[in-house]
Amino acid sequence: MRCMQITSGLLSIIGAAFLFGTVHALIAKPVDISKVDLGDANKPVVGAEPRVPKTDASKGTETPPENGVDETSIDEPAEQVVIKTPEEMPTDARIDENASGIDASVPEGTLTLQQSYDLWEQGAYFVDARHEHEFEAGHIEYAFWLPSTLFDTDSDRAFAVVDRMPPDATVVIYCVGGECDASHNTARRLKQIGFSDLRIMGAGYDDWVAAGFPTEEGGQP
Repeated sequence: MRCMQITSGLLSIIGAAFLFGTVHALIAKPVDISKVDLGDANKPVVGAEPRVPKTDASKGTETPPENGVDETSIDEPAEQVVIKTPEEMPTDARIDENASGIDASVPEGTLTLQQSYDLWEQGAYFVDARHEHEFEAGHIEYAFWLPSTLFDTDSDRAFAVVDRMPPDATVVIYCVGGECDASHNTARRLKQIGFSDLRIMGAGYDDWVAAGFPTEEGGQP
């Protein structure tokens, strides 16, 4: 008899908990992640230090001799360094601010190429939402690879990237541009985690390359 009373009590508790959960699910407002607040384009950037394009890694970096004199070239005349203004530089060695598409119209609420590059210079974090093989073939310099699907297929790897960016950091996400949803999908995931300053680059990676902006190859930095 005592055993039956205990069993009956447990069943009543389980039943009540199930009923409460069902009612809560029906009346509670679900989290709306259909839209991502892209913030104010003029809002101060929170990120790393202001950036400049990386030097050509293939040229390497020489360690200066201890006495400050390179004896192997002591008889060679020193090459005079001439600093040129942007106007004096070859066309293919500078960013063409008048290049077609640099300020071309983009989907409402997203960044133009020029706005994106300005944020890049200021140290905003950049996230590539394309396929991994595309990222390895070439991506925006300093960008992280973080498609939304990585949270499902390899969450440890995804959160390793997330941990490298403060939640209040300015994060610019890009993919191939146009109707591509990959950047928006990644933005939704980051918003769920708690990131508050997410921005979408309306143009695509190919547009960034065509504008002559900094890129690099290889896997996740």
